[in-house]
Amino acid sequence: MTTDDERQSCRRVIFDRVLGKGTFSTVYKALVQPDNEHIALKIVHLRNIVNDLKTVQDCVNEISILKKLNHSNIIRCFWWDFSDFELKIGLELATGGDLRRIIQEHYDEFSLIKEPIIWSCAVQLSSALYHMHTSRIMHRDIKPANIFVYGLKEEKNSLYERWKEVKIKLGDFGFSKDITNGVDMTCRSVLGSPLYMSPERMLHQKYYFDSDVWSMACVIYELVALQAPFHLNTLDMNLMTKRIINGFYPPIPSDIYSIKITKFIDSCIIVDHKFRPNISQILRVTRRGLAESRNTTLSS
Repeated sequence: MTTDDERQSCRRVIFDRVLGKGTFSTVYKALVQPDNEHIALKIVHLRNIVNDLKTVQDCVNEISILKKLNHSNIIRCFWWDFSDFELKIGLELATGGDLRRIIQEHYDEFSLIKEPIIWSCAVQLSSALYHMHTSRIMHRDIKPANIFVYGLKEEKNSLYERWKEVKIKLGDFGFSKDITNGVDMTCRSVLGSPLYMSPERMLHQKYYFDSDVWSMACVIYELVALQAPFHLNTLDMNLMTKRIINGFYPPIPSDIYSIKITKFIDSCIIVDHKFRPNISQILRVTRRGLAESRNTTLSS
């Protein structure tokens, strides 16, 4: 049997192209030999952050979280290692990019995303969150850019045919929080993207797992409306914060989408977190919604 050390010693990585860049890290598409497997290789340049304890902790945290999670709708971590002041993390490669792509493609074609596709994404995302929350882990940065796409039928011209069987996986766990051993099962730190943050986080209050529920619902709303619920055409953070903490967002057109999906989104984007459904309830609702939308599509 080959040990991890033996695999690492014979591993050869061939860089393809840059997929994305952060302040201290770069993600590449790479080919790993002798497995001949394409991966997303994240390289964190530790030399640049050696004095930034918080960033180092985020890197260690991401690896720790990934090692604990094992779910079909969560990005897999194949391996990681330190060498030459670099942290290398071998991750599952998202062959279709991220969820921003479906939004942009439909926006460019002046076309709305079909409801069964939205329900399918909702089921997969809530399933990933159910696994995280039952493992006592909060994601804290759910947004389309952190949800990755697989199984896209690139050869299809029809948007529906291209996207109808898409699989999505939740990724980017640098801001995630494991509270398995926490005495106080809440958080206060403000991390993530403000556009998808819950009111309690925007107000620097304590928050819990239901903060992820708010963020998830904002993503589902964006699939429906092709823009985030609290999107503004200005960079006025004060105005955006005011809209979030008051739960003010444009309604979903009920003449286009079902009342069920409208009620589902509205039930999650509730300012008082105590009234939001938990992830178990959400998973049941999304599964029923997917089944009903598929039946409606078949009968129409």
